Amino acid sequence: MCAAAATQATANTVYYKCETKNGTTFSQFPCDEQAQEHEVRHSNVEIKPLDNNFSKQLTELQLEQRRDNIELQLRSTKHRLVILKRERSAKTLAEEQRLERLMSDDERKALKKEVNANIKGIEQRYNERIKQTEKRLAQLEKSLKKYQ
Repeated sequence: MCAAAATQATANTVYYKCETKNGTTFSQFPCDEQAQEHEVRHSNVEIKPLDNNFSKQLTELQLEQRRDNIELQLRSTKHRLVILKRERSAKTLAEEQRLERLMSDDERKALKKEVNANIKGIEQRYNERIKQTEKRLAQLEKSLKKYQ
């Protein structure tokens, strides 16, 4: 039983090594009469032996790469969203702290109007950028579902 499990866990791949005047060539098929046959043994269970259906394997690899790229973009977009929200909060807080300084009532009224206008502008700019980033995030999540 253990021997059967051990043979199932290993996968063998044959390749050929050819010496030419241009150098050494490795191929899955014999290059010439002098080709030396070599065998690679895999002990990792996840590695499957080649089934010579390379177009299918290539397609699977491409899908895996697309999925990985989308996941990276997703993580990057989420990080960008957090940074935008943090920047918006910091700028809003800085404007609000301007009101806490010691000053006369007239100065405070004038400054309050200015601060409120600045905060409104900050909110508009950042809300627009956050909305665009969230839209991009939704697109990435949708495309990731397509590849899973």
